[in-house]
Amino acid sequence: MNKFGLIGHNISGSQAPDIHQRLGNLFGVSLSYELFDIKNKEDHYFESLLKELKVDGFKGVNITYPFKEKAINYADKVNKGASFVKSANTLIFQEKIIAENTDFSGFLRTLDFHFKDNKAEKILVIGGGGVGRSVLFGLGSLHNKDLYLIETDLIKGNNLVKELLLSDINCKLLKNNELDGMISNFNAIINCTPIGHQDFPGCPLGLLKPNKDQWVFDVVYTPAKTQFIKKAEKVGAKIISGIDLFVFQALDAFILFNNEKVNKNEISERINYLRQHYFKVLFN
Repeated sequence: MNKFGLIGHNISGSQAPDIHQRLGNLFGVSLSYELFDIKNKEDHYFESLLKELKVDGFKGVNITYPFKEKAINYADKVNKGASFVKSANTLIFQEKIIAENTDFSGFLRTLDFHFKDNKAEKILVIGGGGVGRSVLFGLGSLHNKDLYLIETDLIKGNNLVKELLLSDINCKLLKNNELDGMISNFNAIINCTPIGHQDFPGCPLGLLKPNKDQWVFDVVYTPAKTQFIKKAEKVGAKIISGIDLFVFQALDAFILFNNEKVNKNEISERINYLRQHYFKVLFN
């Protein structure tokens, strides 16, 4: 039996063990998947845990908030997605540690599932952490030219904008107080912060509201109906739930973890089943 896991903060409600076990059953792969919530540990414990899990025979781990940008530093080999985004949410333990970013690939899969042509022109991304980086670089790879970022850590935000520009991705850093007169100008609003999570209640827009001509995407899926999503529902905006990113990034991670045991042609046949299951369980 192959062992996998998820490392992060506030992950007790994560559905990651469930979806990986579910995928294992669908594809006849024997596996276990554990949660490692290290919120109350010292910073250096993350590195120690990675070494411990590799020695204990784990084949890989997923990484979530707040370690995605840090995780890439512990890889011996950085694959294309993680290299492009400069953060990793998946570490594969072989003879060496390999880093990949399935938030990046999962986000692109999510957009492709919902849109078959141009996704939007003017897009606001809230939060420039690990998943925010993946979303912005993902949008940039689709040649979106009009990206805007809200990041409360202005130094971090400015550095990310500079990195995007070096990759020929145009992005402007905004301050929260600039949003009031601009909110209606965006075609899309994407929340990449933990705000709205069961442990971080609230709405990333504050008192502002989206409108019916926008689409909104919240990466938070516990709960799936965040305040942000509820606001969008009320005005009739198109909604993309964090459940979709959860499903698509998990599919990509499962393929990476179990590459030789998975018929990739069968993956697409399982998407509707997985989406229907998790929307039924979580979107209420």
